[in-house]
Amino acid sequence: MKKPLYVFGHQNPDTDSICSSIAYANLKRQMGYDEVVAARLGDVNKETKFALNYFRVDDPVLIETLNPQVNDLNLVNIQSLKEDDTLKKALSLIISQKGHIIPIVDEDNKFTGIISISDIAPAYMGLAGKSLLNITETPFKNIRNVLDATIIVGDIEGKEVEGNVYTSAELLTDLAISSNDVVIYTLDDGLEKKVYQSGAGLIIVAESLHQHQAINIPEDYNGVVLSVQYSIFEIIKLMSQAIPVKTMVNTNMLEYFDMDDYIDEVKDNMLSSKHRRFPVIDKEGYVKGIISKSSLLKINRKKVILVDHNEKGQSAKGIEEAEIIEIIDHHRVADIHTMAPLYFRAEPLGCTSTIIAKIHEEREIPFDKKHAGIMLSAILSDTLLFHSPTCTNEDKRIAHKLANIADVDLHKYGMEMITAGTTLEGESAESLIFRDMKKFSLGKYKVAISQINTTDFEGFNYVKSEVVDEMEDFAKKDKVDLVLMMVTNIISEGTELVAVGSERWIVENAFEFQRNEVSKFLPKVFSRKKQVVPVIMNASRL
Repeated sequence: MKKPLYVFGHQNPDTDSICSSIAYANLKRQMGYDEVVAARLGDVNKETKFALNYFRVDDPVLIETLNPQVNDLNLVNIQSLKEDDTLKKALSLIISQKGHIIPIVDEDNKFTGIISISDIAPAYMGLAGKSLLNITETPFKNIRNVLDATIIVGDIEGKEVEGNVYTSAELLTDLAISSNDVVIYTLDDGLEKKVYQSGAGLIIVAESLHQHQAINIPEDYNGVVLSVQYSIFEIIKLMSQAIPVKTMVNTNMLEYFDMDDYIDEVKDNMLSSKHRRFPVIDKEGYVKGIISKSSLLKINRKKVILVDHNEKGQSAKGIEEAEIIEIIDHHRVADIHTMAPLYFRAEPLGCTSTIIAKIHEEREIPFDKKHAGIMLSAILSDTLLFHSPTCTNEDKRIAHKLANIADVDLHKYGMEMITAGTTLEGESAESLIFRDMKKFSLGKYKVAISQINTTDFEGFNYVKSEVVDEMEDFAKKDKVDLVLMMVTNIISEGTELVAVGSERWIVENAFEFQRNEVSKFLPKVFSRKKQVVPVIMNASRL
């Protein structure tokens, strides 16, 4: 199975990030790329949820980190043993497999433990005794397999040894034999009749395959008879190898790894372990292979495509550990570093989905209705229904084309979507701040700017004081010099800008804030990247 290629936008994703991830993953699949998966780095907001529900598109999968995991390693295939498999089979398998350990699984093939050469050595160093097979609950089928026996009479399925093992010579005493016991005899020892009269539930005829004598089994005998080519002495030696491996499985201090375990944790555990190789299991408990310390030398890094961002601080945790294949963006080029050359497409447009739609046109790949709809949603959201100064004629052209394909009234649908996402009912101050927050560095200053689009200014005023308190707490805890919140209203055609932080003077210089003003309405201001960031960047240099 090929590893997935993840497509995702920035942290605290907006409609463009989510919809562009879905649209570009779909485009890549149409271009013949397998296992391309749309992903997200945070929760889906109300506006985006409206768009996805409207066009019946599922949420992208959530990625919490790109740090390497066990499933990014080259696992060594290994054959497992069932709990009832014989010690003989275990020894043969251990010798033939790398690492000299064998995972043990139950009837459902779920991992239960491991067995190594040191676990089974006692069985080959004199482990014996009349009650050995009874104690170890050895199945009849194990005895047949180890002795290469032929079933002459009876059914062995589901039966286990529940008594002791005797030879026919022991029947000459006053020994009491039950149906739970096992008796071994040869055809020429003169005791055949006595053996069947003993009532033993399992009778093994030794060396019978070398002889031409008939085995005389009474008609009323209702046990199991096995015929083998070994001598009584050889049979007794081999019987210990019929023991099921479950009796010797090592479950104390059992060490194994899950497919989802992170490599940093695996390294620490391996360094402190006396073992050299470790089984790997998946979340359902199935064995996927084994790894060793040398496995950590070659990690198959996760492959990703970034949309709607190209800054490390806005991307997934562990992005430096991933292999970036492509970047599709409409922001400034920032600080993402890559290990190899890549396809990088950045255009000064109002929305990433506009670029993706252009690639559709360039490649002559047709649009389907639902993906046209979500790309339209991204454009209308990012350009604030074409009110944003970042909006271009190309955004408008593409949007009108997509609206026709999606069969929606562009302006009516756009207002419904934005209104659905702008209600502040039930929103906490914390959720408003972090819903769409981006962090920037302005020289030596750390800045965070949040933006919410709403038609509900009145609702915001109810929570404004709580929002200011939350922003101040965030500035102190995260040591951010300036925290801004843009509350943008396309009906009022402007933005209420809230500013806190130790370097608030930057905003005072940039937008002529009065020192006693917590916030200020900025007419015709809609764009964070074009109308706020450049202005405060210039003001910070004064």
